[in-house]
Amino acid sequence: MSLLYLLLGLGGLLIGAELAVTGSLALAHRWRWPTWVTGVILLALGTSLPELFVSGASAPAHPDLALGAIFGSNAINVGGVLAMMLVLQSRGGIPLRQTSLVALIMLTLGSVISFWAFGSTEIPAWAGPTLMAMYLALFFSSVLSGTPSTPDDPEAGAPGEGLATTLPRAFAITGAGFAMLALAAGWFLEGALAIAEALGWGAGFAGYLIAAAGTSAPEFFTSYKAMRKGAVGAVFGNVLGSNAFNLLVVGGVVCFRAGVPLNPEQVKPQLWVNLAFCLVLLLPMIFRRSGGRRTKTGVLGGLLLIIGYIASAWWIGSAPQ
Repeated sequence: MSLLYLLLGLGGLLIGAELAVTGSLALAHRWRWPTWVTGVILLALGTSLPELFVSGASAPAHPDLALGAIFGSNAINVGGVLAMMLVLQSRGGIPLRQTSLVALIMLTLGSVISFWAFGSTEIPAWAGPTLMAMYLALFFSSVLSGTPSTPDDPEAGAPGEGLATTLPRAFAITGAGFAMLALAAGWFLEGALAIAEALGWGAGFAGYLIAAAGTSAPEFFTSYKAMRKGAVGAVFGNVLGSNAFNLLVVGGVVCFRAGVPLNPEQVKPQLWVNLAFCLVLLLPMIFRRSGGRRTKTGVLGGLLLIIGYIASAWWIGSAPQ
């Protein structure tokens, strides 16, 4: 029965994410947003809702599982989703132009602040408001720094082609996706907890591996879909935006809703892994070529990221449960 709940929850999360993303892309297409802004804001919002609902539902009684889902999702987004897109896009690479440096800085600062927020048994009162405020700064800076797409932009509106073009229809599709995500999150959480208990896993590792893998599935399918449509610039934006939303918004929700003390023995290794994968996202911007040329990473970088994720999962699994 627990496996059935897990599969039903995963299916519902995928369907809900597809609806939410479809509506979000339609809005982005109507507003003529650049693909990287679409990835950072709308795609990230739609694909990160599973993490929001799963972690929000589990935080009162199982905050370690909620944090495991956040940090595990961030690790999979970089070491799994972005890595696989790099491998699949081996010839052209992934362009990293125009991505908001402010968004990367906020994600990095949030990863550092998380050591103080989640590194002990009690979450400090300032942690939740601080993380939420940082996401608001990221959101507005990304919107303001992105200029409207032009018709001759090869990626302009690409993710939204053929989708709903009227605002009421786009909002209806998005709302239906949100509702499906909320329903499926409960099924998925119940199945994940039952399987973790049967395997003797701690809540933190169950969140890092099982819950994170399921809730990150929408990021993979969305990134692949965007890449196939030619909107490759949205891939990096989707991963960056999803990680920022997970850490700053979902992490903030966990701060407000956590009802029992944390287990630092489980959480601290995940904090280090989260910071490491965050720095991976920051490095390409530091070494970006001058003169407006694109910086691209390819198949070797993807393989190294996959190896890094496997190593991190082994380290988290060997930590005290």
